[in-house]
Amino acid sequence: MADSLSQCVDALQSSVRCLEETVVTLGKESRTSNYLSKSLLQSRRVFELVPEYDVQRAKLDLIEEIEPLVNNLSSKVTKNLLKLERERDNLQQTLELNALKIKNRYSGEGDGQGDGDGDEDDVFGQNAGSDVVIMTSSTPEELKQLKELKAQKAQLLERIRIESARGQL
Repeated sequence: MADSLSQCVDALQSSVRCLEETVVTLGKESRTSNYLSKSLLQSRRVFELVPEYDVQRAKLDLIEEIEPLVNNLSSKVTKNLLKLERERDNLQQTLELNALKIKNRYSGEGDGQGDGDGDEDDVFGQNAGSDVVIMTSSTPEELKQLKELKAQKAQLLERIRIESARGQL
């Protein structure tokens, strides 16, 4: 048993010596390899001449690839701008109509018009329908709808006038 232990110790000592020699050898060799690795890993700028044909072809390829994308995005932006302009115009028209309604409501209440007999001109603001609303960028469909609504309003006011006249008799 002592013989096998001594053989193990001898083998282990030879392994340690071998590793020490390897470390020393790597230390010596790495000094020169550091110089080589530094010189190989340094960046160098290399300029090459490229034929004009290759440059033109690359430009054309780029244009063919990007131009459809740019056109597509441009059409989307244009479409969205038109949509936003229509929305802005609609909001502007709504603002004008609401301002007119408020003006008519407040001017009809406090101006002392009428003779106090409660006829429909004071109650329903008959003169409010005669005001002109300027709608600058209306479509023909919107103008047609506005005319129809004004005609319907006039009919309803006439019916109310007739009903109130019957009630006074």
